Amino acid sequence: MAVIHPPRPRPAQPPAAPVPVLPPIVLLLVEPQFLLRRTVSAVARDMRLADPKEATTIEQAASLLATRSFDALFLSLDEEDAALELMSRVRNGDTHCARDVPMAVTAAACGTTLALRLKQLEVRRLLLRPFKVKGVLDAIAALRLPAPEFAPPA
Repeated sequence: MAVIHPPRPRPAQPPAAPVPVLPPIVLLLVEPQFLLRRTVSAVARDMRLADPKEATTIEQAASLLATRSFDALFLSLDEEDAALELMSRVRNGDTHCARDVPMAVTAAACGTTLALRLKQLEVRRLLLRPFKVKGVLDAIAALRLPAPEFAPPA
């Protein structure tokens, strides 16, 4: 015969600290693939990560950057030379964005030369194709946070 014991009372736990909720950022999303761009835009908006403004080409992105400011940029490197030039213009203060605006990029491949150039441009995240939409959303969430502090090498 089994003995059934009454449940033991659980010790009281302090209430969890509230998690700060960050407001959505105004994001410039440059992605030529319609389905990916629309999916990322819709999910980022629904999750209140960002209020994305979409562009399909670097040329369209340059036009938007000439007239308004964004909190973060997420660029496809499909048009690599044009994208790198636009990012340089942003870092030089030649657009309405702050020079230190957080940036993330997607690319099909990344060699040493490109990696060094992205580091020079202070790109926070690089996603290599193929990637999942969750990876893009994680990168967007990271763009909302302050830049990490790096200690100089000893």
